Amino acid sequence: MTKSPKDTLKDPVTGKPLPKGVWYRGPGQYQARKMVNGKRHRETFASASLARRWLQDVRAKAHVGQLEPPARKRNQITFGELFERFGRERMTERDADRMGHLPALLGSDIASLKIDRWTNGDVRDFRDAMLSAGLAKGTVVKRLNMIAAIVEYANSEWDTTILNHASAKQTKRPEGADRKRNRRLKDGEEDELLREASRSDGIFRHYPDVVWLIRWSIEQGCRLGESLSLHWQDIDFRRQTISLARVKSDRHREELGPEIRPMTKGAQRVLMEKRATMEKVPDRKDIVFSVGERKIFSVLFGRMTRQAGIQDLTFHDLRHEATSRLARYLNPIELTRVTGHRDLKSLNRYYQPVPGDIADKTR
Repeated sequence: MTKSPKDTLKDPVTGKPLPKGVWYRGPGQYQARKMVNGKRHRETFASASLARRWLQDVRAKAHVGQLEPPARKRNQITFGELFERFGRERMTERDADRMGHLPALLGSDIASLKIDRWTNGDVRDFRDAMLSAGLAKGTVVKRLNMIAAIVEYANSEWDTTILNHASAKQTKRPEGADRKRNRRLKDGEEDELLREASRSDGIFRHYPDVVWLIRWSIEQGCRLGESLSLHWQDIDFRRQTISLARVKSDRHREELGPEIRPMTKGAQRVLMEKRATMEKVPDRKDIVFSVGERKIFSVLFGRMTRQAGIQDLTFHDLRHEATSRLARYLNPIELTRVTGHRDLKSLNRYYQPVPGDIADKTR
């Protein structure tokens, strides 16, 4: 039997031999296969270790006669089980934003449906219930798209044949949900942010790194999760780069390793100033910004901005601000190297230069 070109007995990511019965199918795709009583059982996982553990479980169940036929088992799967499996096997720390929608999917009526027993009406009811509950149109679209993506992945890699009623072709999305956010810092807001964050009796009085994180974000434009994942060993002042092991693109991490981004001069100054204020030289493994748990930080940041009299500002808007400032000096391709936007289309959502700045560049 000829192996598929993608199949290999060695893991190209680690260089180590793959466990028996496990095949590498592409970035983040390790397929485990086991023939039991003439029926092939197979599942795809995000890592070789997960695939190996599944094989061990299959062998153990087969040994005691508790292994169900694969076809019958698939027909009994509910969407809740599908959502849980996707969250467990396919979502990583970089997916914190999407992971936050998972409880809503698991708590929906769709979660209790068998995968071959849902209709367009079930998805429309879920959509309308979210809108009636006052959820933002953008949130509704994200959850519908997430269900559609899970179904598509299950059909591609988990051998299901589910009609994708959640796709945009099958279920209409709320109008106006794709409205671009265009929030930048207004005059005086940056100073007010830093003043409020540094108050000795303020919300972040126990986290002095918040001030440094705000300054860093305005200069470098990293995503919040990326900034909070940084350790001092990821900072290379000599090469003027940062190394991001947990980037938004799984493909980049698995095929090319950690993403190396240029560090702006302003971001370098922030880190050097921060390091100069520390009582001792930080250990290479120490995190750069200690601001507590991420979700709590985001909530407290919103509360802090309101106390400072700043309306409708999220922490992610600082990335928008940084991108727009850097656009004065860098061309779009260079800008993507610094900010980590995946393509020019995604960059355009945040690239909001002042028209006068563009005019100044013309002859």
